[in-house]
Amino acid sequence: MRKKYCDEESVFAHIWDNADADGLWTGDASTVAAAFHVGEDESHAALSDLCDSHLIERVGTTTYIITRWRERDEA
Repeated sequence: MRKKYCDEESVFAHIWDNADADGLWTGDASTVAAAFHVGEDESHAALSDLCDSHLIERVGTTTYIITRWRERDEA
């Protein structure tokens, strides 16, 4: 079994794969922590890095939106 790393790219891919058609992802640090088998501090840091990079934006307490969104059928 391949180990999943909780880096910026992997977390963004996880959010991308689990977002709805509008780019909304309902999750938080505990969701990422469970998916990557890491602590909430590490998963919160990864989400913060994505927000700082302007790839995602926090909307509410447990919802994020992908800000660099493209239609799924685009190359």
